[in-house]
Amino acid sequence: MNRRARFALLLALLILVDAISLRMLTTMIEAGTLVDRLLSLGAGLIAASILHQVIPAAGNQARQPGFWPLAVIGLVLNYGIFAALASRAPQVQPLVHLGFSWICTLFFGGFGLYRIRRWRS
Repeated sequence: MNRRARFALLLALLILVDAISLRMLTTMIEAGTLVDRLLSLGAGLIAASILHQVIPAAGNQARQPGFWPLAVIGLVLNYGIFAALASRAPQVQPLVHLGFSWICTLFFGGFGLYRIRRWRS
């Protein structure tokens, strides 16, 4: 499996598990939307890391420098956007905030990867 397909599969799993667990947590547990979001993001990261260990990577794939700091900043940005939206518009469903925060994070990550690749060449 090539690197892009593997990355897309892991990202799709992360977003899907995040959305499903957020929906379950907000309807079943009244811990608060921001706590539920932290728990759902953690569940998505755990599921993606398990799948990362299961799916074999090609042996010649070099680690791309700058990816992990970009991913960590992207996840912090994702939670920050969600928290800002949830606190400013609590009447809107949390899944709408989740979708918007993931769209913003994907744009940020795409631009960041573009800059890293451009810088390396």
